Amino acid sequence: MMQRKTLLLLGMLLMGFVFLSKVSIAYAVTGNYNVDSSYYFIQFNGAQQEIIVNDNIALTLTGWTDESKTTVNGTIHTVSTNITEDVTFDVNNELNELTVTTNESIHYRIAVSDSFKAEIVEPLELNDRITVVAENANGTSIEKVGAIDEYDTVVENKGLTYYKTDANNQKVVITQEEYNALNSAVSGETSFSAQAVAPSVRYASHVEYIGWQNAVSDGAMSGTQGQAKQLEAMQISIENAPYSGGISYKTHVQDYGWLTSASDGETSGTTGQAKQVEAIQVNLTGEMANHYDVYYRVHSAFYGWLGWAKNGASAGTEGLAKQSEAIEIVLVEKGGAAPGSTDKPIITAPSLAYSTHVETYGWLDFVANGATGGTVGQAKRLEAMKIDLQDAPYSGDVIYTTHVQEYGWLTSVSDGVTSGTTGEGKQVEAIQVNLTGEMANHYDVYYRVHSELYGWLGWAKNGASAGTQGLAKQLEAIEIVLVKKGRTAPGSTDKPFITGPSLAYSTHVETYGWLNFVANGATGGTVGQGKRLEAIKIDLQDAPYSGNITYSTHVQEYGWMASVSEGEMSGTTWQGKRVEAIQVNLTGEMANHYDVYYRVHSQDFGWLGWAKNGMKAGSQGLEKQAEAIEIKLVRKGQGEPVNANVAFKLPLKVFLDPGHGGSDPGAVAGGYRESDFNLAVAKKVQSLLVQRGYTVYMSRNNDTTVSLLDRPQMANNLNADIFVSIHTNSSGTTTVNGIESYYYEYNPSYPSKINQDMHNNPERIAKSVTLANIINDKMVGYTGANNRGTDGDTFAVIREAAMPATLLEMGFISNSSERQKLASDSYQNTLARAIADGIDQYFQIY
Repeated sequence: MMQRKTLLLLGMLLMGFVFLSKVSIAYAVTGNYNVDSSYYFIQFNGAQQEIIVNDNIALTLTGWTDESKTTVNGTIHTVSTNITEDVTFDVNNELNELTVTTNESIHYRIAVSDSFKAEIVEPLELNDRITVVAENANGTSIEKVGAIDEYDTVVENKGLTYYKTDANNQKVVITQEEYNALNSAVSGETSFSAQAVAPSVRYASHVEYIGWQNAVSDGAMSGTQGQAKQLEAMQISIENAPYSGGISYKTHVQDYGWLTSASDGETSGTTGQAKQVEAIQVNLTGEMANHYDVYYRVHSAFYGWLGWAKNGASAGTEGLAKQSEAIEIVLVEKGGAAPGSTDKPIITAPSLAYSTHVETYGWLDFVANGATGGTVGQAKRLEAMKIDLQDAPYSGDVIYTTHVQEYGWLTSVSDGVTSGTTGEGKQVEAIQVNLTGEMANHYDVYYRVHSELYGWLGWAKNGASAGTQGLAKQLEAIEIVLVKKGRTAPGSTDKPFITGPSLAYSTHVETYGWLNFVANGATGGTVGQGKRLEAIKIDLQDAPYSGNITYSTHVQEYGWMASVSEGEMSGTTWQGKRVEAIQVNLTGEMANHYDVYYRVHSQDFGWLGWAKNGMKAGSQGLEKQAEAIEIKLVRKGQGEPVNANVAFKLPLKVFLDPGHGGSDPGAVAGGYRESDFNLAVAKKVQSLLVQRGYTVYMSRNNDTTVSLLDRPQMANNLNADIFVSIHTNSSGTTTVNGIESYYYEYNPSYPSKINQDMHNNPERIAKSVTLANIINDKMVGYTGANNRGTDGDTFAVIREAAMPATLLEMGFISNSSERQKLASDSYQNTLARAIADGIDQYFQIY
């Protein structure tokens, strides 16, 4: 991880003099410097690369800014704030500094290479490099000294030194003022050719916490870099002007905007007000403007050095609240090459301005950046749109299309062209907006619409549809906003676009009365308040096919009410009667194209499963009130699976058959009768199941005789959900012990007598196997008895029962040890609990 060090801001190379005749470089060894610093040395080939600085910061180099390869486009992502900012990296042989936050900065050097490599280096040995930047015919010269490391990186600029040649032809150090004086006029007595003195631009900055800095000139940096200090004011002048005229300039200042122009050394900006300069414009006046161009560039917070602007163009940022921190200014002979890249000298916050054509009002004024275009609460249709992308910092446009009544989606247009219709009375029903070009790589466009009936829908983005389609609902207003790529949406993105028919429904709730209509799966009623639902109205809207919606409610004491349709009331009001269940169905062509799904929030149960197309949802016979409902339309066959047992709760009917009884005691051993054991355990199971909400029937409740066929016949007549026959086993061998259970298995030698239709039904048999296995496992697990497993057989009671059925053998009465357990109350309780728990588990499956 790169260590965070504070480095002195590096000076910039003098941009050049008119007299410059040659540039030479000399090196002087200055010894080993103990420099406590390090930096990133990046060799860049133009392909996108990512550099992970630390756990919080990642840099991405995306490519050269232009063919000159003097700067690199990129981004810096800060994990802690989840902010990604565009930055420009300088390409030179000097140490550069990129400000990340007030307290963090990154030092780097980027060099052009055929391959990519990034490494952290720490200078070990520094040498002075002397560069002659000006050498004049009158013997004067200027030299620049820079300390370079072993990677040829200039880590410290030591400034300029001015020389003249004395009478002994020796170089003598002089001041800048002496140098300027010697070159300010042409002496007719000199032995060298007289030459005109080049004009110079001189400028000083007022910097936060520092105040006025010493003036610099001709491309040197004024201000600070890497210290996050704002530039607050500027003074600029021209020296040695060979022509009439001067220089004018103005600054864009925080809160004030563009100030009045200043000129020739006057102050532009503010002092003592802590207001940041964000941009600047500089221009030449008079004859100077005919012979020279003035170039200038700004070092801006987050963006670093921007491109060079010239002759009054803006440099810096506008509308982004980013401070300028440094500036460089240089004069170039008219038409000469710019001192560097001129790409993006000014960055402004892009905006989207939009105007809506509204019923009766016509075109409304343009609004921008998330403001409401159109009307809300006036039921006025939106008929057309114009959208204009302004101040885009990147190439690209905004394109958009509207879905118009009777016409459908229109051809896309861009940049202020009308989409929609005027004078035709046609409503806009939906819209799509998108960005193109580089703008789409840096920004997302979000938009939402206010639609008739639905109000404000969710935010859509980047070409997705917003509004409705196929519902004949007019748009009444729109909001559009630009968001930097990858940042959060301006609000909820839920349901920006609604298509097809809808169901609106209103519920009558205890103490509240009729609640407002909701639609398309929203909750009608209340949850968590214990308020009963007493009635409902359901309305099918915007149906694209013929047909209606019909529905019926199951009401306390009244049972199932007659079906009603299309907004009629089902249930009761102000009678204190609870709705317990509901059935909803579609008719006509709608039923061929859509399924209607619905679910009920039921007292004690909470949200039950989804039902569909006339299935029952809720409960019946349990005295549980429905408290809320959700209803939605789903295109035919595209909905989720439903389970009738999960959507609708009835008291589950369990038929218990204590084997034998009366004249048939069953097996007898040790003074005990099987029939007594069977009845004792069955009664305990009955008690447990009733406590758990089951309806339990018994083939006998005392020591009476019941025929084999009468037992399943009784269960069939009651339409029981399961049949459980409870028995005790016996064997001629007293050592045999354990628990076993049976399900029906077809045998043609034993044909059914009263259950021809269901005796060998595959579903019944499969459920019977599950029932037998679950209860058998519970009994073995709870008692620790020997597991004799489950098997198929043709016992009459399980053959003739029309529902899933099992016959249980709880143990062997012929085994003395097991007989004593079966006779004990505690062991019978354990068996009963095992049987009841097995039944519970079975009904969790089916």
